[in-house]
Amino acid sequence: MASILRTGKLFRYFAGFTRNVLVNSVRENEASNLLTSAPCICSQFQSGFATNAAAKSELSLDKQIRRLDHDVRRIGRISRRDLEEILDEIRTHRTATSSQSLMVIRCCGNLVPEELPEVRTALVQEIWKTLNALNVPMDISHYNALLRVYLENEHPFAPTDFLAEIEAKGIEPNRVTYQRLIARYCQQGDIEGATRILEFMRGKSLPVNENVFNSLILGHSQANDLESAKGILAVMKQAGLEPSADTYTTLLCAFARHGDLAALQETLTECDQKEIILQDKDLLDTVYTLAVNGNSEKVDDLLAKLHISPGFNQDAVNVILRLVNKGHEEVGLQILRVMPRSNRVNGEPVDVGAFFIRQMVKANRPVEKILSICKTLQAEGLNPKALSIATEAGLTNGVVNNALPLLKEMKNAGLPIRQHYFWPLICSVESNQVLDIVRRMQQEFAVLPNSETIRDYVIPSLKEKNWERVITALRDAGVSNSTAVTSAVYAALVTHQIADAAKIMEQNRAHYVPMLFRQPLILALSHTNDYASFIRCVRQIHEGLQQRSAGKEEEAEQGEAAAAATEKNSVPDVVGGIVQEASNYFHRDRVATLEKILLGLVKQGLSISSAKATQLSDQLGAEMTPKISELLGKLSSGELEPTPLPSSGKRTLDSLSIDELERFIVNVEAKGENANNIKRQLLNACFRSQNIEKTLQVIEKLESEKYQIPLGIHAQLVDLYTHHKRSSEALDVYTKLRAKEPTFQLDNLKTVRLADLLLQEERVEEAFQLLADNKKDAPISETEGSFNYVSTVWRVLNAIAEAGQPEKLRRLFDALLADNYIVPTNVLLGPLIKVHLVKDDIPKAIETFEGICKTYKVTPWKNELSCRLIQKEDAVNLQRLTDLSTGIHGEVNSLYDLVFSFVECGRVRQARKILETPGLRTRPQRISSACDRYRNEGLLQPLEGLIEATKDLGHIDRNKIYYTLLLSYDKADEAEKALGLWTKMQEESLTPTDAFLLKLAEILRRKNIDVPFVVPETQQQSRRNRAPKNPEQTKTDTPKEESAVKKEPTPKKEPAKQEATVRPVSHKSGFRKALLANDPDAAISHKQNLAATDKINVLDTSRLIELLVRDDRLAEATKYVEELLADGLHPQIKIFRFYLNKVAAAGDLETLQKIGKQLNEEQKRMVSFDNRFCHANIVAGKAEPFLKQLTVEIDTAKTPEEAAKQAEKFPRGGAVGILDKHPELVPQYQTLAEKFAAHNQLGPMNVLWMHLISSGQEAASKEIWDKHLSQLPRLMFQRVLQTAREQQDEKLATSVISQLRDSKISEGAIGNAYSCLIDIQTTKGNHEKALDVLSNAVKDVSLENINRTALLRLKQAVEEKDLKFPYSIPEKRVSKADSSSSSTSSSDSSDDDVSPNIPETVPRKPGNQV
Repeated sequence: MASILRTGKLFRYFAGFTRNVLVNSVRENEASNLLTSAPCICSQFQSGFATNAAAKSELSLDKQIRRLDHDVRRIGRISRRDLEEILDEIRTHRTATSSQSLMVIRCCGNLVPEELPEVRTALVQEIWKTLNALNVPMDISHYNALLRVYLENEHPFAPTDFLAEIEAKGIEPNRVTYQRLIARYCQQGDIEGATRILEFMRGKSLPVNENVFNSLILGHSQANDLESAKGILAVMKQAGLEPSADTYTTLLCAFARHGDLAALQETLTECDQKEIILQDKDLLDTVYTLAVNGNSEKVDDLLAKLHISPGFNQDAVNVILRLVNKGHEEVGLQILRVMPRSNRVNGEPVDVGAFFIRQMVKANRPVEKILSICKTLQAEGLNPKALSIATEAGLTNGVVNNALPLLKEMKNAGLPIRQHYFWPLICSVESNQVLDIVRRMQQEFAVLPNSETIRDYVIPSLKEKNWERVITALRDAGVSNSTAVTSAVYAALVTHQIADAAKIMEQNRAHYVPMLFRQPLILALSHTNDYASFIRCVRQIHEGLQQRSAGKEEEAEQGEAAAAATEKNSVPDVVGGIVQEASNYFHRDRVATLEKILLGLVKQGLSISSAKATQLSDQLGAEMTPKISELLGKLSSGELEPTPLPSSGKRTLDSLSIDELERFIVNVEAKGENANNIKRQLLNACFRSQNIEKTLQVIEKLESEKYQIPLGIHAQLVDLYTHHKRSSEALDVYTKLRAKEPTFQLDNLKTVRLADLLLQEERVEEAFQLLADNKKDAPISETEGSFNYVSTVWRVLNAIAEAGQPEKLRRLFDALLADNYIVPTNVLLGPLIKVHLVKDDIPKAIETFEGICKTYKVTPWKNELSCRLIQKEDAVNLQRLTDLSTGIHGEVNSLYDLVFSFVECGRVRQARKILETPGLRTRPQRISSACDRYRNEGLLQPLEGLIEATKDLGHIDRNKIYYTLLLSYDKADEAEKALGLWTKMQEESLTPTDAFLLKLAEILRRKNIDVPFVVPETQQQSRRNRAPKNPEQTKTDTPKEESAVKKEPTPKKEPAKQEATVRPVSHKSGFRKALLANDPDAAISHKQNLAATDKINVLDTSRLIELLVRDDRLAEATKYVEELLADGLHPQIKIFRFYLNKVAAAGDLETLQKIGKQLNEEQKRMVSFDNRFCHANIVAGKAEPFLKQLTVEIDTAKTPEEAAKQAEKFPRGGAVGILDKHPELVPQYQTLAEKFAAHNQLGPMNVLWMHLISSGQEAASKEIWDKHLSQLPRLMFQRVLQTAREQQDEKLATSVISQLRDSKISEGAIGNAYSCLIDIQTTKGNHEKALDVLSNAVKDVSLENINRTALLRLKQAVEEKDLKFPYSIPEKRVSKADSSSSSTSSSDSSDDDVSPNIPETVPRKPGNQV
């Protein structure tokens, strides 16, 4: 039970796909595995949870249909949720093909046995209504499928009305229609009605088949005429039809309906004598009929006759589900007992019946009956977890009256009741019932709601906006004050109400768990930019932890160690953790954000650890600023004290001022008590104030009072003199200390500060003597080396470097190193290079750099040094520097560093040469990081250089660079340059992302510049456009795309004239309104009446073409396409593709040839014309002549350029279709591919390889691979992996991997293949094999190149077996993966869009809203 309700995410995998599911026959022979008990997991939990974490399926409609088909064939049933997801997909995309809609309709009958018939009928009617609203073309087959569903669901309808509806739509009924209408009459026992239909069929000479006679048997049975029902067998024989197993099954069900066991046995004997084999499914249907007609006691004899053949368990499950829906659980239990049980690895039988229990709960059967069945299953050893499963199902359904009694039974059985069992109940009840659940948790189950329950489920379900009322209500319900307060704060932060959260925290002091509050706090800051409230929240988190961990501070002690330090060290560095998390999150504006946060923390007197400060410094790298360095130094110095909080109750000693402490000492001593502890705090307060006169006065006074001043106080006095730049006094105190205690040493920070002051005053020898006197025996450890100290050392070294004093700097560095003051790092070694660059002494800088590389294996100031060498065109030293870097960072990283250096220096050509290096691995994250750095630093020139350097390099995702440059132009207020990017992308045939276009449109509108493109819909607009609108609203709305593309000038008029006259609507305006109303006829009418001066732009004409194509008016659409082409224009690309798809799907070669003659090569490439032309040839049955034509064309190619041109327009996607649909043409195609290969054009051969390996011809594919493809750097193979996934073909995936491993393609490509095989093994439940595959994969590729989703699936499968997943899954990448890893190609060879898809550019008609 521990796993119940914990997991809310199940992954679906599927294999195999057949286009149409054969559901017309009642006799289906689905082969399937034996049913195994599913784990106790609630797959639908998240739909009602407060977090709304249920991830929606991203499968396309076609893939979802395939999944349905696969499930039907594998287990003979599907779920209602599957159908609802498909319905949502249809509504989202506003389209479905005829075959897809037919499949969905068919699936709403007995294939959904978990649902009641009336629920299934309501679902099919909703689907039917949606398909009609979308004008999905439907024929008589759709109506026949609907009839079948109505019959299976026993839905009452009038056959005559149904027939009239069909005929009113001009659809001709066929014999199947009449057969099913007869079945409906017979279902009602109306033999006369059935006879009328029969007479009508005879009049039309329609054949009568076995289905009609089976229906008549049913009809006579329903009419209580069993003799006539049996007599139908003789009538069938007279008609020349031999009764089949279907007929006898129908007759058995007729006898079962009336409880005539004798006739039933007699019929079974007759079947045996006639060798008519009744399958288990037939006998189970008879058992079902016996049970639902009140004859449950007679099923035992029939169950004894079951064969228990393969596939029995799935048939049994379907019947049991239907029996439960009818209230006959006892018969279902009898069937469950005869179901075979598989065994676990240890030989124990697998638990069965989980589906049975869940269905009883889902059908809302009485709790007493559910408990009775559960006890039986447990007693008979069928399922020891039956009660837990029932409770899980009750909780999942969220029915309080059902779930709570089951929970009580669990409690009575001694099973543990846990918090999360109540979560679905809390989420499902009304808001006014939530607190009642909370009370019952405590009163009836002794479960105290914890913070997770309150913050994630109770508060979001209360729907109360006033936080004070929320906290009060929770307290009244028995929730502890701390839980109520912390949960309210969390809920406020999650909803980005950071100011409210801060207010609650200040009014209610509590312990706020840092790990829990850190992320929502940072997210709230990112949404609100409320830094003041953020700092207030951080302070309260810090205070809560202090109160929780601090002990009594004021206990008397005799030691001289500082008590304040003890308190600080006992508390984790929560403030530093929050700052570091914020630094990670605010990656783009890190510097500005950190400065605000750090400044706020300093003002609050909060501190962070040295380790965190060092990590932040390393993280910032080149972004480090002196201000951040100074703030980090203060925060990690240990010298800050939190400012007093208002109304904070009792104050601690370290929060008191100097005057207050002095008065406190007087009061304590007046009472005769020991005040030494307070005096120590007084000295600490003096040093914190950095008031040297006051400090000296206090020391003098305490000494006069015989107070023993610790040596540490004198050391602090040295530091205080240093701070005030009084070196002589500092040295005097230091000298007295050494005289008094010869072994005394200053700590490192104080020593370096004083030495720095002496160096500034040119007292060089004294400074070095001071360092030598206080040298340490060993280098400081990482924990001892505070960031404040390291930062101080860096500032000392950096100041000397900027002064251009290399000898002095080197002597100081060597002294610090020799006396164990520092451990060499990139940061501290940087000034050694900088000092030479300041003096422009390049040889000395290189020499120093080389020495550091060899000695310390680090590369400080490498980029700055590279840029200086590039500017001086010093190729020799640049090569020397690169070689040194390669030895430390590797060749690829070093080359990318060099690329960025060239780009920053404006040497784009050299950067490009490096990127074109054969075999250079792509590092998209390096490019992405560089783009972000340039943007943050406001550098435009390097970004512009990167665009030029990466031009035509297909393996690099240039969209990221373009988008970053767009953001940089926006920041620099360069709108014209931003628009120029869009034009440049067109020149380079690079498709802008939606994010790019939306941002560019925003920039242009802000500057009142016309937007020359169609602006994509945002997600909010898309949802809004899918919502129904009333007709008036639709008429008056103006599409944003139209207004964005071109704004019509509105002439100004005098107000009086505007009121006096009504301007008539022009034909141009009427044309656009007709387009908006989706009325092509009105649009055409207006267009024909346009004035000569009125011109319709390309966008509007494109919309008219789209409307006509949607209505299948291709001839008219072609007319307007040709008009545009005649003017040297073409429709909008998306719509042009949509139109060409439709023409190709119709096999209209003549139209395509005519259009093709008017397009240039670039235009053909943009719309994938050659692919569509190939598709049209396939549809027209001319695939073979088309291949011959391609052969002739390649034969005419004499030069490499001519061959390359033929290869560029070769329809790869279409070729895949030819090989799939016409395998007999493979030899002819291979000849064609070899002709291309002779010219070193291997695209066609790649397609042939994909076909051969996918169809299992491994030897032939290997021959082609070895001969032609093994040395290619890029390859198309994604379709092969898709086939392997769909068919769960691990052999195919393994074959692909074996051929790719020794090739030259990218790691990303090989990683894709391994990911496919991992997915297949995970889906099959072979997690051990999947782990073996992964183990082999990481030997060939890095873990980052394995599909992250595949890793997550495997991890989940492994952890469900209570095993540990042995790998750390990489973080999700922001940028796209290596594009060369997929089967990419130019758009003219893409086959992604050869089937018609409706573009989303025209507003929907009100009547088409769904």
